[in-house]
Amino acid sequence: MVENILEKTSEIDLIPSGKLKCYITGKIRKNTPEERVRQDFSRSLVEIYGYHRSDLGVEVPIKMARSKKRADIVIFRENEEHIQENITTIIEVKKEKIKPSDKKEGIEQLKSYMAPSLNCKYGIWVGNEKLVFKKDNGKFINIPDIPKYGESSIPIPIKKDLKPAVNLKQIFKRIHNYIYANQGFQKDKAFEELQKLIFIKVYDEQYNSSLKFYILPEERDIDLRNRVSELFEKVKRQYKYIFDKNDIINLNDAVLKYIVSELYNFSLLDTDIDVKGEAYEQIVGSNLRGDRGEFFTHRTVCDMTTEMILSLLPEDRLTSPGDLKILDPALGTGGFLISALQIIKKLFLGRKISSNELRNYVKDVSNENLFGLDFNPFLVKVAQMNMVMHGDGSSNILNANSLERPDNWSIYTREKIKFGTFDVVITNPPFGSKTKIDTPDILDQYEMINFDSKNSRKAIPPEQLFIERCLNFLKEGGYLGIVLPDSILSNPGLVWIRKFILKKTHIIASIDLPVETFQPHTGTQTSVLILQKKFKHEEKYDEAYDIFMAIPKKVGHDRRGNLLYKTTPDGQLLLDNTGNPIIDDDLPEVVNAFKHWLKEKGRI
Repeated sequence: MVENILEKTSEIDLIPSGKLKCYITGKIRKNTPEERVRQDFSRSLVEIYGYHRSDLGVEVPIKMARSKKRADIVIFRENEEHIQENITTIIEVKKEKIKPSDKKEGIEQLKSYMAPSLNCKYGIWVGNEKLVFKKDNGKFINIPDIPKYGESSIPIPIKKDLKPAVNLKQIFKRIHNYIYANQGFQKDKAFEELQKLIFIKVYDEQYNSSLKFYILPEERDIDLRNRVSELFEKVKRQYKYIFDKNDIINLNDAVLKYIVSELYNFSLLDTDIDVKGEAYEQIVGSNLRGDRGEFFTHRTVCDMTTEMILSLLPEDRLTSPGDLKILDPALGTGGFLISALQIIKKLFLGRKISSNELRNYVKDVSNENLFGLDFNPFLVKVAQMNMVMHGDGSSNILNANSLERPDNWSIYTREKIKFGTFDVVITNPPFGSKTKIDTPDILDQYEMINFDSKNSRKAIPPEQLFIERCLNFLKEGGYLGIVLPDSILSNPGLVWIRKFILKKTHIIASIDLPVETFQPHTGTQTSVLILQKKFKHEEKYDEAYDIFMAIPKKVGHDRRGNLLYKTTPDGQLLLDNTGNPIIDDDLPEVVNAFKHWLKEKGRI
């Protein structure tokens, strides 16, 4: 039993609770929504734009006639004294709900700071949107972006100069807000258009030697639109299973320019998986979270479950195209498959290969080994985009109801997904819905309806049927990782399901997840089961065997979804060796304990 697990980390600093460390000055500041925006944008100025921290200032006094105000961030002339006369750029940051039109904190506040700063040429306002201005003879001209360090203008970007995004969640939210406010689309339609631009951006990074996804201050709107539309035609040809040939970019010029200006400066391909994952959940979550029992599986649960199962298999099989087939039949946004893809990528990285070889190997394996089904067509597109950004496998993400008879699926889906052909199934089936499956044509497929009962069951919750359906997909001897409500494991009225699981599988591990795992969206207590499908002749035998069990206490967030960080006994935040707070999450140590247990049992 693994209880009260603590992650082992390298700690280099302490921060009082409710505070954060300023990226520019290193000073301790109060942790507020506005301050978090400031810190994210400060990192962008250094890591994306290339400015030196020594040339940046925080809360710099701006003399305005008879009064003084403080600018949130300023850029000074290189190696010059930090005085108002040497300010070249002023950045005003606001919490995410503040709009540019706000009378007190909107863009007019920024302009009022730029006006008396005689050598200030540029200004950036960041809140609900990001707006950039150039001051020219007392006029404020809206432009796409400021020049990077050492540049006097904005050139066409070069691929090698693109940097990973450091605040993608905020960027996606601003884009979504901008489309919603300036295009008149509902949120789901706004996301659909954003998705097109993300595909175009990723395609440009992957396949073009000279980038075409950019925006220049003086170029005509039609030139930008033609470049982006040309890219989209290529995207549609490559991803016929995602886009219709008649799809177009349904955005006006202003919105198109805004999105490109937000995205063109960094690499989506090279952006960290956790940064991308959090950004996806942010923009997708408000549209679908909670519908028909669909809840996002926390990334740390995906990582734990996937790594536990894949640790049972030889490395060579994981990195061989077509040798190991993995399926998630209740895919959602693709979290489990992304975790598998990342494990595969790490294995290749350990072989010290070039970046091009890595990309090709990961793509080859993903295209042959990773598969997903989901009933919701919107989520299918979200997952396809997710897979494309992480290395591919997107062509194996299909729209179908896993619980229906395969005869009702499309011919293409039936060819890709067949019973008894998968080595691994990993999933979090929909639960929490009061709706049961009562359609006879669906129920009649399942042994469950008559198992351990004199009378046929007329209605069964979907999460219970998913247990049998996952076993249908598996080869004999294959592994299943599944998130289930604890009622299945403990409710006296469901003892028949537990008998079914014991008859059909060997239980390898049971992880009792913290109650906060799916909060604030549902309070359902859940567990992860790791099962191995028995061979047919084994079903008639009962045997005693050891089971790995763990009860982690922390999952990285509280009941409201707020991140939890590790602290000292006196409440100081612990930082890792990169200066970031350490998430208070026990699940990585469950994986370590499981691997140790497997070694003790001689299984690896």
